Amino acid sequence: MFCLLNTPFEHNKKLCPETAELVPGKLYYQAPPKSLSDTFTEQRGDEILILEGIIANGKRLVDAYAVKSLKELLWLALKDNSILGKLHGQFFLACYNVVSGDFQVFTNPTNTVRLYYYHQKDTIIVADKIKTIVDILAAAGTICSVSELGARMILSYGYTLEGFTTIEEIKQLPSASRLSYSAGVLGENRYFTWNFDILHQATHQSFRELSRLLAAAVSAAFVRDEDHEHIAFLSGGLDSRLVVYAAHKLGYKGFSVLNFSEPGYLDATIAADIAKELDLKLHFSSLEGGKYLHKISQNLVYQEGQIVLHGAAHLFHALQNLPLKRYGILHSGQIGDIIKGSYLPTRSHSPVNLMAAAYSTQILQRFSSELGFVRDKYPNHEAFVLYNRGFNGITNGDLASYHFSHSLSPFMAPEFMQYALNMDPAVRYDSRAYLAWMKYSYPVAARHTWEKTGARASDPFWLVKLKYNAWRGSDKIKRLITKQPNRLNMNPFDYWWQSNSELREDLNKEFSCLQELAPYLDKELQADIAELQASRSLSARLQAYTLARGILYLLGKQGIVEVSND
Repeated sequence: MFCLLNTPFEHNKKLCPETAELVPGKLYYQAPPKSLSDTFTEQRGDEILILEGIIANGKRLVDAYAVKSLKELLWLALKDNSILGKLHGQFFLACYNVVSGDFQVFTNPTNTVRLYYYHQKDTIIVADKIKTIVDILAAAGTICSVSELGARMILSYGYTLEGFTTIEEIKQLPSASRLSYSAGVLGENRYFTWNFDILHQATHQSFRELSRLLAAAVSAAFVRDEDHEHIAFLSGGLDSRLVVYAAHKLGYKGFSVLNFSEPGYLDATIAADIAKELDLKLHFSSLEGGKYLHKISQNLVYQEGQIVLHGAAHLFHALQNLPLKRYGILHSGQIGDIIKGSYLPTRSHSPVNLMAAAYSTQILQRFSSELGFVRDKYPNHEAFVLYNRGFNGITNGDLASYHFSHSLSPFMAPEFMQYALNMDPAVRYDSRAYLAWMKYSYPVAARHTWEKTGARASDPFWLVKLKYNAWRGSDKIKRLITKQPNRLNMNPFDYWWQSNSELREDLNKEFSCLQELAPYLDKELQADIAELQASRSLSARLQAYTLARGILYLLGKQGIVEVSND
């Protein structure tokens, strides 16, 4: 836990353990118990520096900046914040001056560890949990309220946009951001931004460079496993398989892979085929019947209802059944979407489209005018989606992993990500460059079926599109005739809802919390929630549930299902 206050809350010590108190009434920090970590606390003169998390490429940057250690590098980074934009890791950094009370706190470039803050008049509270801030304020007599804008973001995007939370008084510190307090002034700024200039095309030279950067990031992360065993996520998609094949090509053999899926679906069968081909140890976590959703509220422990609770619930459930102390970093394929062009609505950069980025548009069209200011924050639509769906939504899986260990994806290594963003959108759009790159650099990986299309990645692009349209189209016709829900998914929510009466009964009990939330909302927001709850889509209903359960938890009206991180 981490909590920093500029005003002492002496009467509030019960909310922060005494063992965590670094500066009486003002600075509390207790490192999470993880077997592999770069976490440290160090005081030099009047300043205390805290790093929590892990940094994969620290050694290379230590050498590049000619310093003696990672600690020296991070002390230097306080003066030259651009260094932080080069770090590939899951971490946050904080520095506190015990004499002046001045401080700096930093999120990492991809927001895979969250920080939040409250600022009213002369009071500032910064913490790694929203609930910590809410509870401290409540003990001091300040009761927090629901953010109507943040709430509608959950109902539309499935997560809050940058800077927002579902609590009106509390802000989220965005990715690659610095919150500083000096001479009585609080300031927030980005220390690093991504560049979207078009510098590269889909050539063999660019494919070789992508492969070099991917291999360097995979190698750095696997080296950090030290004396632990290696484990990587593996699905029927392209990103996780590239991580696995890149690691295998680098000489890492016989490591473990984790797959979770509805049994018999492509996500499971493709992962099993790859594991067999590479002689990897496959751990399979069955999602049959959506059984993992029975304890869905336990997902509040890592994201506090700021992202749909079912978004990473399958991963969180799977990790609880693994002997994680044996393993090092959880290697993932998060946000390979950039090179696939998944955040591009067209073959060129286009203006921000608030509707196109939504998880559900039922509510968004009624309040999108209130989000007009968001368009001016980003140079194009891809940037908006990357910073929000990417760093605020998709990194949900990293937050789930962080409860137990650390998770890293080579696609999120700054050098790889920047190179991918500088590739022409025209060649990235619709996965064209990605498929060509895979066939050129990882031909064996490309011979396996791609779950999204039902075709092999090595097939000609026209054939991939043809198979995709035929496969998905025939299934849609079949469903229209039979009135059956979609099953072509690793987690077919609507099929589970229809076929699993026990799950329906449990979730209906959980959905009762929507009525409990009503007293804290105005009638218009109550109507918005009721509209989603009446949807035929279980996923939409779970969005409404996420909002209700999350707010009740944060305001202390309901607890959560306990989960162990042993």
